[in-house]
Amino acid sequence: MGITSSFCCTDRSGTRRKSQPLSSCYVDFHKPAEATQQGGAQARLFRLLPVVGNNSKGRRPLGSGGPEWLGKDVTSSFNEVDFYNEILHMRRLLQQDPPLQPVLPKLGQQVKEEDLSQTGPWGIVDFMVSYHGLARSCTCSWVADGRERQRVADLLVFRSPFEGLARPRMLHLELGPRSLALQARHENQISTGILARQEGIFVDGFLSPPESISSEGWSWGDNTQRRAKRLPLQRMQLSQALSSLLDLRAAIAEERFWPSEDSFVPARPGARGADAFLHNFLCAAEYSELALLAFVCELSRLLRACEEVPVPQKWVQSSLALLVEAGVAPPRRGPIQPETWVTSRVKIQILGWSKSSLSLPGSTTQDERQDNELPWQIYQHHVGRVLWESARLYFHSFCAEEWVKFTVQLCEVSKGGSSLLGTAELSSFGACESRTLKLHKGDTPLTNSMGRPTQVVVTLKFLPLPEPSNFTGLWQAQVERAEHVEVGADSLCVMLTATSRQHSMSHRTREVPNAAEVSWNEEFEFPIIPVGKEAASGQRLLEALGQPTKSITQEALTESMGLKGGLARHLPPLVFEEGKKEDPRAASAGQVAFIAELRSGWYEPRCGLLDNNY
Repeated sequence: MGITSSFCCTDRSGTRRKSQPLSSCYVDFHKPAEATQQGGAQARLFRLLPVVGNNSKGRRPLGSGGPEWLGKDVTSSFNEVDFYNEILHMRRLLQQDPPLQPVLPKLGQQVKEEDLSQTGPWGIVDFMVSYHGLARSCTCSWVADGRERQRVADLLVFRSPFEGLARPRMLHLELGPRSLALQARHENQISTGILARQEGIFVDGFLSPPESISSEGWSWGDNTQRRAKRLPLQRMQLSQALSSLLDLRAAIAEERFWPSEDSFVPARPGARGADAFLHNFLCAAEYSELALLAFVCELSRLLRACEEVPVPQKWVQSSLALLVEAGVAPPRRGPIQPETWVTSRVKIQILGWSKSSLSLPGSTTQDERQDNELPWQIYQHHVGRVLWESARLYFHSFCAEEWVKFTVQLCEVSKGGSSLLGTAELSSFGACESRTLKLHKGDTPLTNSMGRPTQVVVTLKFLPLPEPSNFTGLWQAQVERAEHVEVGADSLCVMLTATSRQHSMSHRTREVPNAAEVSWNEEFEFPIIPVGKEAASGQRLLEALGQPTKSITQEALTESMGLKGGLARHLPPLVFEEGKKEDPRAASAGQVAFIAELRSGWYEPRCGLLDNNY
């Protein structure tokens, strides 16, 4: 099997491709193509390995350093072929990602050059998965019910979104209107926002999730098994899903497990007693902060690209994929700055067009535009909601000068969901100490059937961080074990939340089988910024949101980060309590106000998220 093109798909010249003869760009793949992780929409994906050719025969050798390819079965793609080929033709006109084997769109649907311009408002195309054509009659192999199966299929060929990531973690969200029956009608921004929340954003898959998520939505197995594994994911709140995506402890743990010569450099004088490993690598909290800033920046660019599309689109039940490296710790020192290292390993891609179509200025009637208006507003509300949740996750998790209280919640988890068993609070703590906390349910002490108090053992330790770091240090909280638990539920987990005057940050342990005594031994990090540096944190967030910050005074930034400041007002506290939901009207109003202020900073020479004039 192979795919060909009159354009070279592997050589770049700046940001454009070089045109090469057909013989120098023939790409062939090994047979059979083996199945890889299953798609969140139950689409079977196949890993395509290029055949290393012979230069004397005109083939281009593609080794491990070349592009990585994935194939998607056409039979599970419905009408996606037409959509992808329209986008492919558009990219070709814009001289981006030339196809390997172009398949023309349906008659009358082909993109025309007059609909585009080299600097036109189609930046959203850059966020779409890089489709390169159709590989015909491919032999595909997969395992089902313990048996290896093969068949011949046509595959849509994509550049792998996992390219360049040692262990990719991907949060797969389903967003946009879920029904084709939505009709255009007069709606104000608040009512449209409420309708968008009712339509919902669902977690449709989670590749390489943290231990706190027991189900992996992208997995091996038959369709029934995959659907069952996705059910717990689809009940997750969006804020919890984003928090889990940024739980990057595993990447740091693996670097510690596989030490290098640089891992055990002795601590330098004046290093404030920091761990020697941290002199060369970022800790998990620092990595999460930089990754979240990169996601906020990319989501801001995506939302702005949506607003600049010249014609309303009807993208029904499409998907948004957020990817980050979860297998390598970022270096603190070296030729590459940590921000650059992290940004290059954070990706956002939109995909999934089975019920969607591409609307173009020259081929869309006025009635079609009116019909697409409400679905397109809902889609933008959903993108805005992911951005809003990401921004407030950063504001509450990485902008605190101190943590004044830690709350421990013991939860029982069953097939029907989870419920709170008991709570304990820790409001006074030293630099390093272990505490045994007795749990209460309301005002009543929690005990087992023998009358013994149920308690959780937690160890707190403060760890200073070396320069350069955005944080002065962090609290390491280790949840060790629970004692004298009443056996009843299927499994148990602990929710650990740190709070200050206006910030909150939460972590969740993995689920363990219920017993009288259970053990987790999980360590979490709660960073704090230097006192008086709220302005620096606010500036980083505003820059990621695409706001002008050059002429903003430090006093204005500090005021906006305060209890009654603009950022604090637009980014309300996170909701992490089990089973608790936000009021849709209040949340929609807050999100609409936040996006409106954000737009004023994009298109006007002022920062809309600040209250005062400067």
